[in-house]
Amino acid sequence: MRALKRYQTFFLLLLLGTVAGGFALNTTVNPWRVTPTPWTAPKLEPYRAIEITWNRTSKAGLVRSGTWDAAMFGSSRVDIGLDPQHPVFEGMRCANLGLNAGLLVENHAMFRYFIERQNPRLVVLAIDAGDLSTPPPKVNLTDFPLSPLDPAGNPLERELRYRFGVSTMAASVATVGRAVKDQPAEHSPQGFRLDAAFPPNQRLLISSLYLSTTYRMAMAHTAHDGLSKEKIALVEDIIAACREKNTRLVIFFTPNHALFQLAYRELGDPDPYFAKDRRALAELAAKANAAAPDAPQVEVWDFLDGNPLNSPPLPPADDPGSHLDGWIDLFHATPAIGGQMLDRLNGPGSYGVRLGPDNIDTRVEQVRAQLDDYATRHPEDLGFLKKSLAKFQSAPPK
Repeated sequence: MRALKRYQTFFLLLLLGTVAGGFALNTTVNPWRVTPTPWTAPKLEPYRAIEITWNRTSKAGLVRSGTWDAAMFGSSRVDIGLDPQHPVFEGMRCANLGLNAGLLVENHAMFRYFIERQNPRLVVLAIDAGDLSTPPPKVNLTDFPLSPLDPAGNPLERELRYRFGVSTMAASVATVGRAVKDQPAEHSPQGFRLDAAFPPNQRLLISSLYLSTTYRMAMAHTAHDGLSKEKIALVEDIIAACREKNTRLVIFFTPNHALFQLAYRELGDPDPYFAKDRRALAELAAKANAAAPDAPQVEVWDFLDGNPLNSPPLPPADDPGSHLDGWIDLFHATPAIGGQMLDRLNGPGSYGVRLGPDNIDTRVEQVRAQLDDYATRHPEDLGFLKKSLAKFQSAPPK
């Protein structure tokens, strides 16, 4: 019996020691930045990762662990393309809170998490084409339900995971490993993905993954054929929250390569130039500005067009190592283009057009003409688009 008691005592002490050791490791390393403590190691900051499988958790951790004067919200287009250390943010600490594959529902949750904990001077909200005019997804396959962003989550379970969880320990060990090797994480401490690589065969990837995704997006857009009232309400809530804190709000209607835009027209979409999305954003901003003319103006900048920056020709078919100038794929512009978007926060530049209720029709006609010009100048690219889309379309009934 004494031997059994000694074994039980030893096992209990070992268990308690393991738990205490895990707690000490996780809170010292704080790999996802969600458990800031007085003993959290600041020297590990460059090595803390924004992990793909814990993307929402890690970005929420930036909010928890920092004090920010500005933040940018959106999808991976923001994560990859908009540098929070751009000169336009001089004198401000800016966080890149772009979420991988993040749509407006999640971006709104991230914004609410941020605005309830910070007092920013500037918020940039990037909205992707088609997001406002498709319904919210029914299933979320990301870590959102496990992150601090989900109001339906169990907060106690979540906090225990961050401090004692095996997944957190694995992230802590990986963080320490990067520090030992002096290999900074893929993202900067401000949440910006550094040096996003061009794919080895960009043309092949576009013809498969990105145009199949574009096809599904266009089909969903056509099927819905209208604005999502729920998503419009989310934008209104973001505007109201920024007004409450006297925060400047700038909305970006994000760019895509011209082939993405032409795909909607080729597939017979009834609104291939996203006139409804543009008009909705312009009217939301105009309504807010009219209601509070002395508050910081809500601005809407539209970058979705056939501007030369958005319409470089496809790389040659016989050169798999070449790539689109300024584009990682049809969706993700490089920081060089993102920098020209951010220039618009201070006004100068020729990229993008500021939207208002009175210039929507003119803007749509401008986009139509630009895309027509691209298709005329690059017929081989249009042929590539049609051939690629045909792979995803059902064969007509006999």
